[in-house]
Amino acid sequence: MNRLAKILTLLFVASVLVVSGCGGRCQVTGKVTFSDGTPLTFGTVTFSNSSTVCKGEIQEDGSYRMRTFKPGDGVPPGTYKIYITDTLQFGESNKTGATKSTDGSTVEFQMIGKSTSVIPTVYSNPDLSPLGEITVKGKMTKDLVIESTPPADSAN
Repeated sequence: MNRLAKILTLLFVASVLVVSGCGGRCQVTGKVTFSDGTPLTFGTVTFSNSSTVCKGEIQEDGSYRMRTFKPGDGVPPGTYKIYITDTLQFGESNKTGATKSTDGSTVEFQMIGKSTSVIPTVYSNPDLSPLGEITVKGKMTKDLVIESTPPADSAN
């Protein structure tokens, strides 16, 4: 291959990489806050479509970084629904007891309290989430705002 052909091949490869954006996977980061600016301090941001589910664990400052298989590997280019899960918190334990099982043995139990989500449950439904969709084409930041106020006891 002559020198001109090598240069043209390199230019072609470089242009394909530029046009395709991030190639295999793209880094997507952001911050989740309530409408008053308070960060959501725990939970999971999820991007999903018909073939892929990507997740980002929400940190105490509200920040997240998306992954597909392992931390830091990013998100394949595409369009995804956005929703938030793992936002349940449990009330204090206040009841213990025992009951009889179907075989007659005694089973002891302790109630861990009532679970409640710190965000409106609609944000956990991929088909109804008001967070909408994202089209991932390259490295990007996607901040998410939950249109409600944080519960007074939502600190984790």
